[in-house]
Amino acid sequence: MKEIPFYVTWTNQTGALTLDIASAKGPHYITRNGKKILDLSSTSYQAAFGHSDKEIIKAITDQLKVLPIASPKLVFDLKQKVTQKLLQLLKLKGKIFYTVSGAESVENAIKISRQFSGKKYILARKNSYHGASLGALSLTGDWRAKDHLTLSKWTKRIPEPKNDPHAVEFEKLIKKVGAHNIAAICLETVTGGNGVIVAPKTWWKAVARFKKEYGILIILDEVVCGFGRLGTAFGFQQFPIKPDIVCMAKIITGGYIPFGAVWTNSKIAKFYDKQILSCGLTSYAHPLGLAAMNIVIDKIQSPEHNRRFSLLHDELETWSSIFSNLDQVKEVRHIGLLMAIELKTPIPTKSFLDKSILLASVGNNLIIAPNYVTKSSQLKKALTAVKEVIEGKNDK
Repeated sequence: MKEIPFYVTWTNQTGALTLDIASAKGPHYITRNGKKILDLSSTSYQAAFGHSDKEIIKAITDQLKVLPIASPKLVFDLKQKVTQKLLQLLKLKGKIFYTVSGAESVENAIKISRQFSGKKYILARKNSYHGASLGALSLTGDWRAKDHLTLSKWTKRIPEPKNDPHAVEFEKLIKKVGAHNIAAICLETVTGGNGVIVAPKTWWKAVARFKKEYGILIILDEVVCGFGRLGTAFGFQQFPIKPDIVCMAKIITGGYIPFGAVWTNSKIAKFYDKQILSCGLTSYAHPLGLAAMNIVIDKIQSPEHNRRFSLLHDELETWSSIFSNLDQVKEVRHIGLLMAIELKTPIPTKSFLDKSILLASVGNNLIIAPNYVTKSSQLKKALTAVKEVIEGKNDK
């Protein structure tokens, strides 16, 4: 690899895989030699509207001319209007706290849940990723947390749903730790990069019961699932659970502006009427993020989006069966526009780049999360190429 003056994330720097691009358009990255690379994982799940959406770009550009920067304490029409739209999309009452990333959303959810409850411990899954900042990393159970001095002594690990579908062992843990010590349970609604794990409804019903019986707050990390990825506006809207706190980012602006949000329920909002909210950040409710989110909310509720989503979902559904029948595939998990192909042995990302496809290869899992603007014919062609790579047919 040519010497570069910046770090490549989540890898050692010698021989790190990079992609040298000149531009991007629609669902494609375009390399310096003019080769189109189909972005089959929406970059890092956020580029749901591709790389050249005119409406989002116009909204950001127009906002630059009116109010490009705002103090966190300012009140202005866009901030008022878009926050109401977000609450309507969530179909929940409460208030919104704004951030600039998913990790910061989780960070503030942790702080708020502990401050509100007066309790210390947070329960989280081992097979999880909640962000790279220290607090969020403390809840993260995967390999990214192991080399850092996180606050993990305040995190307790719950059994995986597949091993405890009725949450029997989960409840034993609550009793062992003591509900009076537990501030919250923090969960990805559907596990994203760690394998697209969909917990059964029996498990979610138990979690809902724990919330009611033990008075434990439920934090749902919707950073990957939110804003239409699973077919509903938010993933939790498909499961028998009502959260107390929801963490959002990524598709919230289609990735065009770093942005995030945290929803809290009305009880938490009321608590802060008198209690000082000791949370804040310089770019809180950034006007450019609000402008982009305003368009995103409209787009995911449009008939055109529903039509495109249906076509892409059906294509993935068809390919779910095809991939499941391959000898090299252990299991396929699919919900909405999110799919994991679990392989018996891993395949490096470069093998797919050689086929002009960018996707996430995480351990033995290939994670597919296409842009909403991908044509079904493009998706079919790309998945055909993925099948060829899995079968060992590496002709370009």
